Amino acid sequence: MDTPRSEKTHVDVSVEDKAFKYAFAAPSVYEKGVAPAVEEVDLPPDGGRGWLVVFGCVIFSAATVGWGYVLEFMRAVWGVTEEYFKKNVFPDVSESVLSTLGSMSGMFMTMLSVIPGKLADRYGYKPFLAAGGFLWTISMLACVFATKLWHYFVIMGLVQGLANALVYPLIVALPAQWFLRYRALTTGIVVAGSSIGGAVSSLIFRQMLTSLGLKRSFAIYTALDGSLLLAAWFMISERRKPSERRTIIWLDRSFFSDPVFWSLGMCFFFTVFGYLSPIFFLPTFAKQKLPHLSELLAALPVTMLNFSAAAGRTLIGFLADRIGPVNALWLVVMLSGLTQLLVWTFVSTYAGIMAFAILYGFVCGCFLSLSPAVAAQLWGSGRLAGLSGLMLLFNLPGNSSGAPIGGAILSATGGNWTAVSCYSGGLQIIGATVLLYARFKREPNVFAVY
Repeated sequence: MDTPRSEKTHVDVSVEDKAFKYAFAAPSVYEKGVAPAVEEVDLPPDGGRGWLVVFGCVIFSAATVGWGYVLEFMRAVWGVTEEYFKKNVFPDVSESVLSTLGSMSGMFMTMLSVIPGKLADRYGYKPFLAAGGFLWTISMLACVFATKLWHYFVIMGLVQGLANALVYPLIVALPAQWFLRYRALTTGIVVAGSSIGGAVSSLIFRQMLTSLGLKRSFAIYTALDGSLLLAAWFMISERRKPSERRTIIWLDRSFFSDPVFWSLGMCFFFTVFGYLSPIFFLPTFAKQKLPHLSELLAALPVTMLNFSAAAGRTLIGFLADRIGPVNALWLVVMLSGLTQLLVWTFVSTYAGIMAFAILYGFVCGCFLSLSPAVAAQLWGSGRLAGLSGLMLLFNLPGNSSGAPIGGAILSATGGNWTAVSCYSGGLQIIGATVLLYARFKREPNVFAVY
Protein backbone atom coordinates (compact mmCIF):
# COMPACT_ATOMS: atom_id res chain seq x y z
CA MET A 1 0.00 0.00 0.00
CA ASP A 2 1.62 3.24 -1.14
CA THR A 3 -0.27 5.66 1.05
CA PRO A 4 -0.58 5.01 4.79
CA ARG A 5 -3.99 5.56 6.36
CA SER A 6 -4.87 6.13 9.97
CA GLU A 7 -7.32 3.66 11.37
CA LYS A 8 -8.67 6.37 13.61
CA THR A 9 -8.91 9.28 11.21
CA HIS A 10 -8.83 7.71 7.72
CA VAL A 11 -6.84 10.69 6.42
CA ASP A 12 -4.87 10.22 3.22
CA VAL A 13 -1.27 11.26 3.66
CA SER A 14 0.59 13.18 1.00
CA VAL A 15 4.13 12.42 -0.13
CA GLU A 16 5.28 15.52 1.77
CA ASP A 17 3.64 14.31 4.99
CA LYS A 18 5.21 10.88 4.55
CA ALA A 19 8.63 12.46 4.14
CA PHE A 20 8.05 14.53 7.28
CA LYS A 21 6.90 11.48 9.16
CA TYR A 22 9.86 9.38 8.14
CA ALA A 23 12.27 12.20 9.03
CA PHE A 24 10.93 12.08 12.58
CA ALA A 25 10.64 8.28 12.84
CA ALA A 26 13.56 7.04 14.88
CA PRO A 27 14.05 3.36 15.60
CA SER A 28 12.86 2.40 19.08
CA VAL A 29 14.83 0.12 21.36
CA TYR A 30 11.49 -1.45 22.24
CA GLU A 31 11.06 -2.60 18.67
CA LYS A 32 14.22 -4.71 18.48
CA GLY A 33 13.41 -8.02 16.94
CA VAL A 34 10.20 -6.70 15.38
CA ALA A 35 10.14 -6.35 11.63
CA PRO A 36 9.54 -2.70 10.69
CA ALA A 37 6.21 -1.97 9.09
CA VAL A 38 6.35 1.73 8.37
CA GLU A 39 3.32 1.70 6.10
CA GLU A 40 1.14 0.20 8.82
CA VAL A 41 1.85 2.91 11.41
CA ASP A 42 -1.32 4.69 12.55
CA LEU A 43 -0.47 8.31 11.72
CA PRO A 44 -1.52 10.76 14.46
CA PRO A 45 -4.24 13.17 13.31
CA ASP A 46 -2.28 16.32 14.29
CA GLY A 47 -5.43 18.09 15.44
CA GLY A 48 -9.12 17.49 16.03
CA ARG A 49 -9.76 15.56 19.23
CA GLY A 50 -6.08 15.90 20.07
CA TRP A 51 -6.47 19.58 20.97
CA LEU A 52 -9.07 18.71 23.60
CA VAL A 53 -6.66 16.12 25.01
CA VAL A 54 -3.91 18.75 25.16
CA PHE A 55 -6.26 21.15 26.96
CA GLY A 56 -7.08 18.45 29.50
CA CYS A 57 -3.36 17.82 30.02
CA VAL A 58 -2.80 21.56 30.51
CA ILE A 59 -5.42 21.61 33.28
CA PHE A 60 -3.79 18.63 35.00
CA SER A 61 -0.42 20.33 34.64
CA ALA A 62 -1.60 23.68 36.03
CA ALA A 63 -3.60 22.25 38.94
CA THR A 64 -1.06 19.72 40.21
CA VAL A 65 2.51 20.04 38.93
CA GLY A 66 2.24 23.84 38.66
CA TRP A 67 1.52 24.06 42.37
CA GLY A 68 4.01 21.61 43.73
CA TYR A 69 6.94 21.07 41.42
CA VAL A 70 7.74 23.66 38.74
CA LEU A 71 10.97 25.11 40.03
CA GLU A 72 10.59 28.62 38.70
CA PHE A 73 7.33 28.92 40.59
CA MET A 74 8.28 26.92 43.66
CA ARG A 75 9.63 30.16 45.13
CA ALA A 76 6.38 31.94 44.27
CA VAL A 77 3.70 29.37 45.20
CA TRP A 78 5.50 27.76 48.09
CA GLY A 79 6.96 31.11 49.12
CA VAL A 80 3.43 32.42 49.75
CA THR A 81 2.54 29.38 51.86
CA GLU A 82 5.90 29.35 53.67
CA GLU A 83 5.55 33.01 54.55
CA TYR A 84 2.11 32.39 56.05
CA PHE A 85 3.32 29.30 57.93
CA LYS A 86 6.25 31.20 59.41
CA LYS A 87 4.15 34.15 60.52
CA ASN A 88 0.90 32.51 61.65
CA VAL A 89 1.22 28.73 62.06
CA PHE A 90 4.77 27.64 62.89
CA PRO A 91 6.63 30.76 64.08
CA ASP A 92 9.23 28.70 65.99
CA VAL A 93 10.18 26.50 63.02
CA SER A 94 13.32 27.51 61.12
CA GLU A 95 13.11 28.69 57.53
CA SER A 96 15.40 25.86 56.43
CA VAL A 97 12.89 23.28 57.70
CA LEU A 98 10.02 25.04 55.93
CA SER A 99 12.09 25.28 52.75
CA THR A 100 12.74 21.53 52.98
CA LEU A 101 8.99 20.99 53.22
CA GLY A 102 8.53 23.00 50.04
CA SER A 103 11.01 20.83 48.13
CA MET A 104 9.68 17.43 49.26
CA SER A 105 6.94 17.14 46.62
CA GLY A 106 9.37 17.64 43.76
CA MET A 107 11.83 15.16 45.24
CA PHE A 108 9.24 12.41 45.60
CA MET A 109 7.85 13.09 42.14
CA THR A 110 11.28 12.85 40.55
CA MET A 111 12.13 9.61 42.34
CA LEU A 112 8.80 7.85 41.76
CA SER A 113 7.70 8.96 38.26
CA VAL A 114 9.30 6.04 36.45
CA ILE A 115 7.02 3.52 38.23
CA PRO A 116 3.58 4.92 37.31
CA GLY A 117 4.98 5.84 33.90
CA LYS A 118 5.81 2.22 33.11
CA LEU A 119 2.55 0.96 34.61
CA ALA A 120 0.54 3.43 32.54
CA ASP A 121 2.34 2.39 29.35
CA ARG A 122 1.12 -1.14 30.04
CA TYR A 123 -2.36 -0.65 31.52
CA GLY A 124 -3.45 2.70 30.08
CA TYR A 125 -3.13 6.30 31.18
CA LYS A 126 -6.60 7.20 32.42
CA PRO A 127 -6.73 4.97 35.54
CA PHE A 128 -3.47 6.47 36.77
CA LEU A 129 -4.53 10.03 35.93
CA ALA A 130 -7.72 9.40 37.89
CA ALA A 131 -5.67 8.14 40.83
CA GLY A 132 -3.32 11.13 40.64
CA GLY A 133 -6.19 13.61 40.46
CA PHE A 134 -7.99 11.93 43.36
CA LEU A 135 -4.86 11.87 45.53
CA TRP A 136 -4.17 15.52 44.77
CA THR A 137 -7.71 16.59 45.69
CA ILE A 138 -7.62 14.55 48.90
CA SER A 139 -4.25 16.07 49.81
CA MET A 140 -5.61 19.61 49.44
CA LEU A 141 -8.60 18.67 51.58
CA ALA A 142 -6.33 17.07 54.19
CA CYS A 143 -4.48 20.40 54.53
CA VAL A 144 -7.72 21.86 55.92
CA PHE A 145 -7.52 19.51 58.92
CA ALA A 146 -3.73 19.39 59.38
CA THR A 147 -2.48 20.92 62.64
CA LYS A 148 1.11 19.75 63.08
CA LEU A 149 4.19 20.22 60.96
CA TRP A 150 4.64 16.52 60.32
CA HIS A 151 1.08 16.41 58.93
CA TYR A 152 2.16 18.82 56.19
CA PHE A 153 5.33 16.84 55.50
CA VAL A 154 3.20 13.76 54.85
CA ILE A 155 0.48 15.59 52.91
CA MET A 156 2.43 18.17 50.89
CA GLY A 157 5.56 16.07 50.59
CA LEU A 158 4.75 12.39 50.20
CA VAL A 159 1.10 12.44 49.06
CA GLN A 160 1.37 15.37 46.67
CA GLY A 161 4.69 14.05 45.38
CA LEU A 162 3.05 10.71 44.61
CA ALA A 163 0.09 12.47 42.97
CA ASN A 164 2.47 14.44 40.74
CA ALA A 165 4.39 11.25 39.90
CA LEU A 166 1.11 9.68 38.74
CA VAL A 167 0.28 12.70 36.59
CA TYR A 168 3.40 14.33 35.13
CA PRO A 169 5.02 11.58 33.01
CA LEU A 170 1.61 10.78 31.53
CA ILE A 171 0.51 14.28 30.54
CA VAL A 172 3.83 15.04 28.83
CA ALA A 173 3.66 11.74 26.91
CA LEU A 174 0.03 11.93 25.75
CA PRO A 175 0.52 14.59 23.03
CA ALA A 176 2.83 12.18 21.19
CA GLN A 177 -0.14 9.87 20.59
CA TRP A 178 -2.16 12.63 18.93
CA PHE A 179 0.45 14.80 17.22
CA LEU A 180 3.44 14.19 14.97
CA ARG A 181 3.99 17.43 13.08
CA TYR A 182 3.14 19.50 16.18
CA ARG A 183 4.44 17.06 18.79
CA ALA A 184 7.02 19.33 20.41
CA LEU A 185 4.67 22.33 20.30
CA THR A 186 1.84 20.52 22.07
CA THR A 187 4.18 19.06 24.68
CA GLY A 188 5.53 22.56 25.27
CA ILE A 189 2.00 23.86 25.75
CA VAL A 190 1.34 21.18 28.39
CA VAL A 191 4.53 21.98 30.31
CA ALA A 192 3.86 25.71 30.00
CA GLY A 193 0.52 25.02 31.65
CA SER A 194 2.40 24.21 34.85
CA SER A 195 4.15 27.57 34.66
CA ILE A 196 0.87 29.42 34.17
CA GLY A 197 -0.75 27.40 36.94
CA GLY A 198 2.07 28.29 39.31
CA ALA A 199 1.82 31.98 38.47
CA VAL A 200 -1.95 32.15 38.89
CA SER A 201 -1.88 30.07 42.07
CA SER A 202 0.73 32.30 43.70
CA LEU A 203 -1.35 35.41 43.03
CA ILE A 204 -4.72 33.96 44.04
CA PHE A 205 -3.53 32.01 47.06
CA ARG A 206 -1.79 35.03 48.61
CA GLN A 207 -5.02 37.03 48.49
CA MET A 208 -7.04 34.11 49.82
CA LEU A 209 -4.69 33.57 52.75
CA THR A 210 -4.83 37.25 53.64
CA SER A 211 -8.61 37.52 53.56
CA LEU A 212 -9.83 33.99 54.38
CA GLY A 213 -7.08 32.25 56.33
CA LEU A 214 -5.33 28.94 55.74
CA LYS A 215 -8.14 26.43 56.24
CA ARG A 216 -10.76 28.21 54.17
CA SER A 217 -8.23 28.84 51.41
CA PHE A 218 -7.35 25.15 51.18
CA ALA A 219 -11.06 24.22 51.29
CA ILE A 220 -11.82 26.49 48.34
CA TYR A 221 -8.81 25.21 46.43
CA THR A 222 -9.95 21.64 47.09
CA ALA A 223 -13.28 22.33 45.39
CA LEU A 224 -11.62 24.22 42.56
CA ASP A 225 -8.96 21.59 41.87
CA GLY A 226 -11.43 18.72 42.18
CA SER A 227 -13.81 20.28 39.64
CA LEU A 228 -11.06 21.15 37.18
CA LEU A 229 -9.36 17.76 37.39
CA LEU A 230 -12.65 15.91 36.93
CA ALA A 231 -13.45 17.94 33.81
CA ALA A 232 -9.90 17.44 32.49
CA TRP A 233 -10.11 13.66 33.01
CA PHE A 234 -13.12 13.48 30.69
CA MET A 235 -11.26 15.51 28.05
CA ILE A 236 -8.34 13.09 27.94
CA SER A 237 -8.30 10.03 25.73
CA GLU A 238 -5.70 7.60 24.44
CA ARG A 239 -5.34 6.54 20.81
CA ARG A 240 -3.48 3.33 21.57
CA LYS A 241 -5.46 0.13 21.47
CA PRO A 242 -5.08 -2.17 24.50
CA SER A 243 -3.47 -4.71 22.17
CA GLU A 244 -0.70 -2.18 21.41
CA ARG A 245 0.37 -1.87 25.05
CA ARG A 246 3.56 -3.79 25.56
CA THR A 247 4.77 -5.84 28.49
CA ILE A 248 6.47 -3.90 31.27
CA ILE A 249 10.26 -3.98 31.17
CA TRP A 250 11.26 -2.70 34.60
CA LEU A 251 14.98 -2.76 33.91
CA ASP A 252 15.47 -2.35 30.19
CA ARG A 253 19.10 -3.21 29.59
CA SER A 254 18.86 -2.00 26.01
CA PHE A 255 18.69 1.53 27.42
CA PHE A 256 21.56 1.17 29.85
CA SER A 257 23.80 -0.36 27.19
CA ASP A 258 22.94 2.40 24.72
CA PRO A 259 25.48 5.28 24.76
CA VAL A 260 22.81 7.56 23.28
CA PHE A 261 20.73 7.09 26.45
CA TRP A 262 23.64 8.17 28.63
CA SER A 263 24.43 11.08 26.34
CA LEU A 264 20.90 12.45 26.76
CA GLY A 265 20.77 11.60 30.47
CA MET A 266 24.06 13.35 31.22
CA CYS A 267 22.86 16.35 29.21
CA PHE A 268 19.94 16.67 31.65
CA PHE A 269 22.22 15.95 34.62
CA PHE A 270 24.56 18.87 33.89
CA THR A 271 21.83 21.16 32.60
CA VAL A 272 19.75 20.93 35.80
CA PHE A 273 22.80 21.59 37.98
CA GLY A 274 23.30 24.88 36.16
CA TYR A 275 19.61 25.70 35.81
CA LEU A 276 18.59 26.84 39.28
CA SER A 277 21.14 29.41 40.45
CA PRO A 278 19.64 32.42 38.64
CA ILE A 279 16.10 31.43 39.66
CA PHE A 280 16.98 31.19 43.34
CA PHE A 281 19.50 34.02 43.61
CA LEU A 282 18.29 36.72 41.22
CA PRO A 283 16.46 38.76 43.93
CA THR A 284 19.57 38.63 46.14
CA PHE A 285 21.75 39.58 43.16
CA ALA A 286 19.52 42.55 42.34
CA LYS A 287 19.50 43.73 45.96
CA GLN A 288 23.28 43.55 46.23
CA LYS A 289 23.89 45.36 42.96
CA LEU A 290 21.22 47.99 43.72
CA PRO A 291 20.78 48.28 47.51
CA HIS A 292 18.12 50.99 47.19
CA LEU A 293 15.63 48.60 45.52
CA SER A 294 12.43 47.74 47.34
CA GLU A 295 11.57 44.11 48.01
CA LEU A 296 8.96 44.24 45.27
CA LEU A 297 11.36 45.56 42.64
CA ALA A 298 14.04 43.08 43.71
CA ALA A 299 11.61 40.20 43.19
CA LEU A 300 10.18 41.52 39.92
CA PRO A 301 12.96 40.08 37.68
CA VAL A 302 12.06 36.56 38.87
CA THR A 303 8.41 37.23 38.05
CA MET A 304 9.39 38.30 34.55
CA LEU A 305 11.65 35.24 34.25
CA ASN A 306 8.65 33.06 35.11
CA PHE A 307 6.34 34.52 32.49
CA SER A 308 9.14 34.47 29.92
CA ALA A 309 9.65 30.77 30.72
CA ALA A 310 5.98 30.03 30.03
CA ALA A 311 6.26 31.71 26.63
CA GLY A 312 9.57 30.05 25.83
CA ARG A 313 8.34 26.54 26.60
CA THR A 314 5.50 26.99 24.13
CA LEU A 315 7.40 28.70 21.33
CA ILE A 316 10.39 26.35 21.49
CA GLY A 317 8.01 23.52 20.68
CA PHE A 318 6.95 25.40 17.56
CA LEU A 319 10.62 25.73 16.57
CA ALA A 320 11.42 22.12 17.44
CA ASP A 321 8.73 20.88 15.08
CA ARG A 322 10.64 22.60 12.28
CA ILE A 323 14.30 22.00 13.09
CA GLY A 324 13.86 18.77 15.07
CA PRO A 325 13.58 18.28 18.86
CA VAL A 326 17.18 17.14 19.38
CA ASN A 327 18.52 20.16 17.51
CA ALA A 328 16.20 22.43 19.50
CA LEU A 329 17.30 20.90 22.81
CA TRP A 330 20.96 21.49 22.02
CA LEU A 331 20.21 25.07 20.98
CA VAL A 332 18.28 26.07 24.13
CA VAL A 333 20.71 24.42 26.55
CA MET A 334 23.66 26.11 24.87
CA LEU A 335 21.88 29.48 24.82
CA SER A 336 20.93 29.06 28.46
CA GLY A 337 24.56 28.54 29.43
CA LEU A 338 25.84 31.36 27.23
CA THR A 339 23.22 33.75 28.60
CA GLN A 340 24.57 33.17 32.10
CA LEU A 341 28.22 33.47 31.04
CA LEU A 342 27.90 36.44 28.69
CA VAL A 343 24.99 38.39 30.14
CA TRP A 344 24.54 37.63 33.85
CA THR A 345 28.27 37.98 34.44
CA PHE A 346 28.32 41.58 33.21
CA VAL A 347 24.96 43.15 34.15
CA SER A 348 24.81 45.67 36.99
CA THR A 349 21.89 47.99 36.18
CA TYR A 350 18.24 47.25 36.84
CA ALA A 351 17.46 47.31 33.11
CA GLY A 352 20.29 44.85 32.51
CA ILE A 353 19.09 42.54 35.28
CA MET A 354 15.57 42.62 33.87
CA ALA A 355 16.85 41.91 30.35
CA PHE A 356 18.86 38.93 31.63
CA ALA A 357 15.81 37.59 33.49
CA ILE A 358 13.68 37.71 30.36
CA LEU A 359 16.36 36.22 28.08
CA TYR A 360 17.32 33.47 30.50
CA GLY A 361 13.72 32.69 31.37
CA PHE A 362 12.85 32.22 27.72
CA VAL A 363 15.37 29.41 27.23
CA CYS A 364 16.20 28.02 30.68
CA GLY A 365 13.24 25.69 31.20
CA CYS A 366 12.74 24.56 27.62
CA PHE A 367 14.61 21.30 28.23
CA LEU A 368 11.69 20.17 30.40
CA SER A 369 9.15 20.59 27.60
CA LEU A 370 11.46 19.14 24.94
CA SER A 371 12.39 16.02 26.91
CA PRO A 372 9.41 13.86 25.82
CA ALA A 373 9.72 14.91 22.17
CA VAL A 374 13.45 14.17 22.19
CA ALA A 375 12.87 10.76 23.79
CA ALA A 376 10.21 9.96 21.16
CA GLN A 377 12.61 11.03 18.44
CA LEU A 378 15.42 8.83 19.70
CA TRP A 379 13.50 5.72 20.83
CA GLY A 380 9.95 5.96 19.56
CA SER A 381 6.77 6.69 21.52
CA GLY A 382 5.76 3.14 22.44
CA ARG A 383 6.62 3.53 26.15
CA LEU A 384 7.11 7.24 26.40
CA ALA A 385 5.53 7.72 29.84
CA GLY A 386 7.93 5.26 31.46
CA LEU A 387 10.88 6.75 29.60
CA SER A 388 9.87 10.28 30.66
CA GLY A 389 9.82 9.13 34.27
CA LEU A 390 13.21 7.49 33.86
CA MET A 391 14.70 10.67 32.42
CA LEU A 392 13.46 12.64 35.43
CA LEU A 393 15.87 10.66 37.61
CA PHE A 394 18.76 12.48 35.94
CA ASN A 395 17.25 15.76 37.19
CA LEU A 396 17.22 14.72 40.85
CA PRO A 397 20.85 15.53 41.81
CA GLY A 398 20.69 18.98 40.23
CA ASN A 399 17.28 19.75 41.68
CA SER A 400 18.50 19.03 45.20
CA SER A 401 22.10 20.28 44.99
CA GLY A 402 22.43 22.74 42.11
CA ALA A 403 21.34 25.91 43.93
CA PRO A 404 22.98 25.02 47.29
CA ILE A 405 26.31 24.52 45.49
CA GLY A 406 25.83 27.91 43.84
CA GLY A 407 25.20 29.43 47.27
CA ALA A 408 28.28 27.71 48.67
CA ILE A 409 30.41 29.09 45.83
CA LEU A 410 29.01 32.57 46.48
CA SER A 411 29.93 32.34 50.17
CA ALA A 412 33.35 30.79 49.56
CA THR A 413 34.33 33.51 47.09
CA GLY A 414 33.19 36.38 49.28
CA GLY A 415 30.13 37.24 47.22
CA ASN A 416 31.72 36.85 43.78
CA TRP A 417 28.75 36.55 41.41
CA THR A 418 31.03 35.91 38.43
CA ALA A 419 32.07 32.63 40.04
CA VAL A 420 28.40 31.65 40.37
CA SER A 421 27.55 32.51 36.77
CA CYS A 422 30.62 30.66 35.48
CA TYR A 423 29.69 27.60 37.57
CA SER A 424 26.08 27.41 36.45
CA GLY A 425 26.59 28.60 32.87
CA GLY A 426 29.61 26.37 32.39
CA LEU A 427 27.72 23.27 33.51
CA GLN A 428 24.94 23.96 31.04
CA ILE A 429 27.44 24.29 28.21
CA ILE A 430 28.89 20.94 29.27
CA GLY A 431 25.35 19.55 29.10
CA ALA A 432 24.93 20.83 25.54
CA THR A 433 28.31 19.39 24.58
CA VAL A 434 27.60 15.84 25.80
CA LEU A 435 24.29 15.89 23.89
CA LEU A 436 26.23 16.14 20.63
CA TYR A 437 27.11 12.45 20.86
CA ALA A 438 23.44 11.42 20.77
CA ARG A 439 22.72 13.86 17.95
CA PHE A 440 25.49 12.75 15.61
CA LYS A 441 25.34 9.08 16.55
CA ARG A 442 21.72 8.93 15.34
CA GLU A 443 21.94 11.56 12.59
CA PRO A 444 25.42 12.43 11.26
CA ASN A 445 24.12 15.06 8.85
CA VAL A 446 24.75 18.46 10.49
CA PHE A 447 21.88 20.17 8.65
CA ALA A 448 19.30 17.40 9.06
CA VAL A 449 15.98 18.04 10.79
CA TYR A 450 16.37 15.79 13.81
